[in-house]
Amino acid sequence: MKKNITTPKGVASYPHVNEPNTRFNPMGEYSCTIVVSEEDGIAFSETIGAIFDAEYERECIIRKNPKLKKSQYFPVTQDEEGKWIIKTKQVAKVEAKNGDVYSFDIKLFDASGQPVKSENCRVGSGSQVKCAVEPRTWYNPSVGFGMTLSLRAVQVIELVEGGGGNAESFGFGAEEGFSAETFDEVLTEEPVEEPVEEGVDF
Repeated sequence: MKKNITTPKGVASYPHVNEPNTRFNPMGEYSCTIVVSEEDGIAFSETIGAIFDAEYERECIIRKNPKLKKSQYFPVTQDEEGKWIIKTKQVAKVEAKNGDVYSFDIKLFDASGQPVKSENCRVGSGSQVKCAVEPRTWYNPSVGFGMTLSLRAVQVIELVEGGGGNAESFGFGAEEGFSAETFDEVLTEEPVEEPVEEGVDF
């Protein structure tokens, strides 16, 4: 099987590349889903599809079954809105049979290819990235033959800090109306004191 390959450039969606997500797996899982152009999505799907087909034929020969079941999961898909999605992931820890625990992390690089420390590069949704992945195939009799793109490294081309995200990353465009700049000006204006009317004390 071909080793590491690079995805096309895309926009990261809810990436977990600095710290693993432990919500569904107590051992933790890194992941980076990216949205790419239609042209890049189709081309990349064909690239890993060729790897999938070759490994599928190989597995069929090994198991002496010319028509093994295929998994419905494929790491490159087109969503309901027509966007092309590439899904990558990597477990953070693996426990061996002897009880030893092995940890993994995701290497980060800047746009020029220089390595950066995780604490200095908090990758959030909306960041433009490329991912280095290893296509890994597997077979489960109940699920079928499938492929996972194991995440190895991320090149950050344009950084959007984690926990934030810009309007475009949430699907918002420019509209006429409320302005944050105007709102800030209102907040910084001096308060106006109401005049106190003189009255008669009883």
